[in-house]
Amino acid sequence: MKAPPRYIYYPVVLFCIYFALDKVCLLDRVKMLSQPDATYLFFDYKAELLDELVKVDAEIRSENDEAAGPRKTMLVLGSSRLLYIDYARFSRNFPDWEMFNFSAPVTAPAYYLYILERTLERGVRPDYMLIEVDPFQFNEGSDAFVRSNLAYSFDMRFLIEHWSLFKQDEISYFLGRQLFAAYRYPPSPATMWQRWKDPTDRVMLAMQLMDRYQRENRGAGKNIIPRDTWYEQDFARLEYTADRSVRWLYGNYSLSDRQFVFLEKLLALAAANNIQLTLLRPQVSRPMTRLLAESESLREPIERWEGRMASLLENSDRAHVRYLDLTRRDDYQCNTFVDATHMAIDCYHPMLVLVMRQYWEAVTAAGTENASL
Repeated sequence: MKAPPRYIYYPVVLFCIYFALDKVCLLDRVKMLSQPDATYLFFDYKAELLDELVKVDAEIRSENDEAAGPRKTMLVLGSSRLLYIDYARFSRNFPDWEMFNFSAPVTAPAYYLYILERTLERGVRPDYMLIEVDPFQFNEGSDAFVRSNLAYSFDMRFLIEHWSLFKQDEISYFLGRQLFAAYRYPPSPATMWQRWKDPTDRVMLAMQLMDRYQRENRGAGKNIIPRDTWYEQDFARLEYTADRSVRWLYGNYSLSDRQFVFLEKLLALAAANNIQLTLLRPQVSRPMTRLLAESESLREPIERWEGRMASLLENSDRAHVRYLDLTRRDDYQCNTFVDATHMAIDCYHPMLVLVMRQYWEAVTAAGTENASL
């Protein structure tokens, strides 16, 4: 039998060569040179942060078994609004706690459930979880969920286990980014050339700083600002960033039923594992608060979101779940923001005081209830 001509194999060889070269895009050095912003850094680090959580949890259990003094673990899961917590200050003020910040830009309840599932399957049961909830995370009309969570997190098992909650084109998109590195981390030749010829490129230096900082601070982020104590003093700029953020995050708003399903699964899983959980709605600047309140198109869906949240909380295990709405509390007010949607660093400490108070009130109430049985 005559052998087939060699040129028949050329496409296969070319594809293999491309597939091998494609994996170069996975190298940390290449990603640092080619990616336009730091979004991928925060998601990429979460696997390492989970490994560190497992290690610290084992140390805590060993110490507690030896009566060396109890320590507790706390997971923070939010968008960039919870990313910039001052880890060092938290550790000083709450020395009995180990905090791990799994927040990342533009996250949604599906991402929170994914992190909790992977945490529990590694044998770690955190004592406390702080979960951000905000109407923009439940916008089915935005592509933010696909561009952020689906683009950089999850694994195939998570999609299979929650198959009915993902759209067919989202699954194709996910598979494409998993198979082809250049699709997941699309390189920009112009950006690569600029950073290659200029090692002092400001954006690349900032990304390196943020990557180093999050590794030294258990996932907490460092914003690109001149000083840690900086905040926006120009009210006109706050109004400008508020308008831009509302157009992006709340554009074409359609309330997402599936994100509520993911949130329900999260609350049920936390309760089943006896994990105390606080849902936190962060405060935003006055210009953004005004824009959201005055928007004719957003008023009704945001009210529906608030109603769904109230119903969800009413049907949840109240012994394990609490809700902290910072937009409607008299005992908390942030007046300093780095932009319309992000609090300045000084606002995080009083927020965390309220957050930790939620935990102790829940534990105290549970202890009192158990004592009365």
